[in-house]
Amino acid sequence: MSAARTAVITAGALAGAASFLYGQVRARTAAPLPPAPGELVEVGGETLHVLHNPAGTGPAVVFESALACPGTEWAWLLRELDGRVPYLAYDRPGNGWSSQRAPVTGAAELNELTRQLLRRTGVPGPYVLVGHSVGGLLIRTYAAAHPDEVAGLVLVDSTHPDQLDRSQIQREGMPLVAHGIARALWRARFGVRPAGRPYGAVHELPAELEAATVEVLAHPGPWLAARREFGLWQTAWAEATRSAHLPADLPVAVVTAGDQAAGDPVHAQLQRELAGLTSVGRHDVVPDTDHETVVMVRSHATRVLDAVEWVAQTSRERV
Repeated sequence: MSAARTAVITAGALAGAASFLYGQVRARTAAPLPPAPGELVEVGGETLHVLHNPAGTGPAVVFESALACPGTEWAWLLRELDGRVPYLAYDRPGNGWSSQRAPVTGAAELNELTRQLLRRTGVPGPYVLVGHSVGGLLIRTYAAAHPDEVAGLVLVDSTHPDQLDRSQIQREGMPLVAHGIARALWRARFGVRPAGRPYGAVHELPAELEAATVEVLAHPGPWLAARREFGLWQTAWAEATRSAHLPADLPVAVVTAGDQAAGDPVHAQLQRELAGLTSVGRHDVVPDTDHETVVMVRSHATRVLDAVEWVAQTSRERV
């Protein structure tokens, strides 16, 4: 057989294999999402998944989730607040059950989408904004842009806009985070279900929401969104947060995962700095917790709830 004929056959075989794999990927990604535990709301050209209850006495609590996390990550807090205080947790575009028709990139754009969502769902202000990880950047830009709508902030093991510049440990960890997202995306695209408890602290959520969250994380969409947001928080979101100036007397509570602080002294210092963003700050380090368990393990989530209640009470005393 000639070399040319061999090359043609090989190319044809590779093309066939590629076509087959592409078809498999399309088949996998076309699979429907599991039923959403919350409500689907049309806002700004997107269908956003929302867990909310406008009932209760304010200030309302609004949650901004971590990278790759749907709003279900706040399940334990939502249970405690339900019927007492108005609240809203949602999935950013592409995350969880939310659509991503026209990707939003800037922090200001995301803040405006959240603002529209709050009005559409009837959750009244003023708001205690609670942000976990990269969500902490977004609530800071919201508060700076709309200070009259915000009662205070709770930053839960929040990203600091300068953390990659100042923490060698966190810089060195970024390739591992990127690899983890890529691996999860590959598994989701090809329908590979790892054994055991592959999604970490998600498995500590209430049973019915754990099952739904695991199912949605088995789809590629949330990991595609995570890959996009992974780049955004290091660039556009961090830059916007650096120039976001908060009212001097705005209550700010910081809740830090103890294991993170112990493993990286720079992280501990950055968290202390966040508590000093205004003249009304509080800092709580929760022992034996990591970046995820501080929110998703019930006993640790109570410490976040304490911070929410402190901000709400402090904001009432300001009036």
